[in-house]
Amino acid sequence: MRASWIEAALIAAGAIVGWYATRRWRLSAEPPPRPPSRDYLAGLNYLVNEQPDRAVEAFLRAVAVDQDTVETQFALGALFRRRGEVDRAIRVHQNLIARDTLDPAFREQATYALAQDYQRAGLYDRAEKLLLELSAGGTYRINALKDLLGLYEVEHEWERAIAIHRDLGRIGKPDQPSAIAHYHCELAEVARASGDTLKARELLRTARGELRRFPRAALLRADVALDLGDPAHAIKLLKKVPVESPQLASEVLPRLVRALKAAGRQAELAELVAELAGDGREVADALAYAAILTGQLDSPALLALARAFLGREPAVAEIVGALLPDGALLEDAALARLCAAIRRQAQRSARFRCGECGFASSGFFWQCPGCKSWDSLKPLSPSDLAGQVGGKRGR
Repeated sequence: MRASWIEAALIAAGAIVGWYATRRWRLSAEPPPRPPSRDYLAGLNYLVNEQPDRAVEAFLRAVAVDQDTVETQFALGALFRRRGEVDRAIRVHQNLIARDTLDPAFREQATYALAQDYQRAGLYDRAEKLLLELSAGGTYRINALKDLLGLYEVEHEWERAIAIHRDLGRIGKPDQPSAIAHYHCELAEVARASGDTLKARELLRTARGELRRFPRAALLRADVALDLGDPAHAIKLLKKVPVESPQLASEVLPRLVRALKAAGRQAELAELVAELAGDGREVADALAYAAILTGQLDSPALLALARAFLGREPAVAEIVGALLPDGALLEDAALARLCAAIRRQAQRSARFRCGECGFASSGFFWQCPGCKSWDSLKPLSPSDLAGQVGGKRGR
């Protein structure tokens, strides 16, 4: 770590000095490059001798008399931030902004760098103030808007996030177009938790308007329908979700069972499961795995789906095949015990993984806690769970 720090600092400083020397050599109208200032050379010496505090002081003195060291200041500040030494990065960038003679383009760059420092330090109020200034226009406008969006997500300021998302939509396509629909759902969750079901329904209608096929809104609308004593409408909404988004079957099945019970229509579960499974193997397997993970195996229809699903899972089928005679099937009781074992293993392991960054979680999130992507967590299969067990034993 020590060697890499010195090497990175020297590479950054050397590259910048070389760039300026080459630039001045090419522009014949300019005077020949002057040698670096004494403070600048002293700063490099302090870096080599692992005295970063003294190096910062020397570089800050150097920038006051030599504009050519500004790029070095930015490189140094970025290095400090990446190393987690945010206080030093803040000092570097604050000092740059304080220079009256600093070029306006450099001042804007330093302001954005300082906003990043504040975000890294958790000083969100200070970061927000700078980002709002930058978002009004200029080179860093889009970057500032995107950072504000991330900041408001962290602080659960969903209404402000909606406003920023709309601003981004007017000047360029947002990185995650579905995010604004999720913001309305987050607000609907808050309204529902406070007992304001009418406001929740209005927010969910808006979310649906932002994204027509939006399973989260359908699930929440079903929850609100159950709150209002309308299980028939909840069932109608829930039937569509696993067909359009099979990966959400584990979110659908417990709600569907609850809605059928509330409507006094428990006997229709088998018929409904068969109807949904008829939409294809992906939907059938998703329902079967959801039944295993949620323990909803009282229905013979779901138990049959689980048997067929596990028979196609390579890791599970191989183990079962080794224990049974050729052509034999697991009895219902043995199948139930196998499903219970898989469920226990799932409870002890990561059940979901982000398709963007690989973040693994035992619980489901609409937004990945790792990379902040929406709708990126997918359920792991029984074979994936078996692989986790094998990996842990191998370590």
